[in-house]
Amino acid sequence: MRLFAVFAALCAAPLLALDVSGLEAGNHIAGPALREKDLDGKVVAVDEWGIFCPPCRASLPHMAKLAKELAGDGRVVFVGSHVQRRDDATARAMLEKAGCDYPVYQGFRVAGAPSSNAIPFGYVVDHRGEVVWSGNPYGDLKGFTQAIEEAAKAVPKAIPGSLLDGMEVRFAKDMPRRLIVGRNAEGALQQLRARARRGGEAGAEAEAILARCEAWASETETAIREAIPTLPSKALALGQDYLRTFPTKAAPLKAELSALAKDPAARALLQSRQALAKLRAAPAKTPNARKQLLARAQLQLRRLDQIAGQGAAEADLADLRAQWQALAEANGGGQAAP
Repeated sequence: MRLFAVFAALCAAPLLALDVSGLEAGNHIAGPALREKDLDGKVVAVDEWGIFCPPCRASLPHMAKLAKELAGDGRVVFVGSHVQRRDDATARAMLEKAGCDYPVYQGFRVAGAPSSNAIPFGYVVDHRGEVVWSGNPYGDLKGFTQAIEEAAKAVPKAIPGSLLDGMEVRFAKDMPRRLIVGRNAEGALQQLRARARRGGEAGAEAEAILARCEAWASETETAIREAIPTLPSKALALGQDYLRTFPTKAAPLKAELSALAKDPAARALLQSRQALAKLRAAPAKTPNARKQLLARAQLQLRRLDQIAGQGAAEADLADLRAQWQALAEANGGGQAAP
């Protein structure tokens, strides 16, 4: 049984979260803003360069081309790390001239990655947090590219909304697609319980999956109850997912959520929150896409001002305003227009 318990613990563990530095908002120079969780379970390709380095300047158009080729691959995140004396205006001008539209930060670094006194220098970190390539990405562009592509092939295919996101499954390979937030998962849970009773490694894995589902349900219910008094639209958004995913377990909350849904202001804020979630699920990767996203964010901020006059909860409004404003700023909006 000890072996099975260890196996269950390994199955339940998510893919390793990267330990990074330099990703703070104050270090952001150009391109889309990133959060640490945007890197978890992804292949991270890093190009270290500097504005005073002639080979670096020559490499930028090639990095721009490679980043554009990778932009449609959700398994890979390409990051530029400026490592010389900071001059954002000059750096942005060089990046724009070269056609670079990927995230660039001052001094971005993955902990444990190799370093070099010579630039350009780069490295590739696979989805498990292991460095699989390092060297001069300009001098060995083919090697850099191949390392990224090979690492991407090993990334488990992401399934949007899966409760098993980041969990490597050996036996219950049907479960990542059956345990989706917002879809009734109770039939899948019954099968998992039956598999768990059979024991063995497959049973231990089933127990680990059940534990993952139970943890999500518990955390979601707690978040809903905490949100009901001051953030009704958040409670409704979480409640919809909870009721659809585990209707029996979520049943005790149904009456409270139904009462919240009768408030027109709460429903209006719910629509805004849902629109925000959709935009975050499909980040803008090009200047034109970021411009369109910024326009949507500004429109939503104006709509929130209108909803404010309908008796919406102040904390709910403030929470949504802050999130829309952050999205606008991350896409070049500065202080979004009222």
